[in-house]
Amino acid sequence: DPDITGRFVFPAIVKPNAEGSSKGIADCAVVADRRELRELVARNIRLYRQDMLVEEYISGREFTVAVLGNGPDTRVFEPMEVVWLKPCKHNVYSYPVKQNWKELVRYECPAALSDGERTDIMTTARRIYDALNCRDFSRVDFRLSAEGKLYFIEINPLPGLAPGYSDFPMIAERCGMDYPSLIGAVLAAALRRAGLPGRL
Repeated sequence: DPDITGRFVFPAIVKPNAEGSSKGIADCAVVADRRELRELVARNIRLYRQDMLVEEYISGREFTVAVLGNGPDTRVFEPMEVVWLKPCKHNVYSYPVKQNWKELVRYECPAALSDGERTDIMTTARRIYDALNCRDFSRVDFRLSAEGKLYFIEINPLPGLAPGYSDFPMIAERCGMDYPSLIGAVLAAALRRAGLPGRL
């Protein structure tokens, strides 16, 4: 049995500590009690051979924000909302959802937000990016509860850049930056940060 100590708030979501693209997060990733938690953690440790993160599950709307650049040149893109086409009890942006996104979700960017909500999400994304000393580009994920409270879920300091699939280039494109320009901007940010010559 896994070593599970401490107090947890249920429902809770279980995630492998060191995977990307939501690997290890399936539709059954949300647990209702300590028995389910113990079973899922034991299963995931057998499969992934690493520690698990256990977090309170936050219901609400899901947003992701792309951040590009360093220092005063940093750009925060418009938030993109992940909208479920077939809502269920626990909408989880899981690995299966990302693999079959055309059938299960749609992406809205710019998202339907009030001016205050939009400003809050974008300002918070920038503060998190700076506080964690991220460089060049990152993507920040949030949940917005029905009561209007914003929750920071996680930051991806090396987000995927697959054209036509990954969230970051999708956001950039919907904000007027095509794929070659995005890749050039990431490389240019890294060159400037490192003090290297070169212009893209």
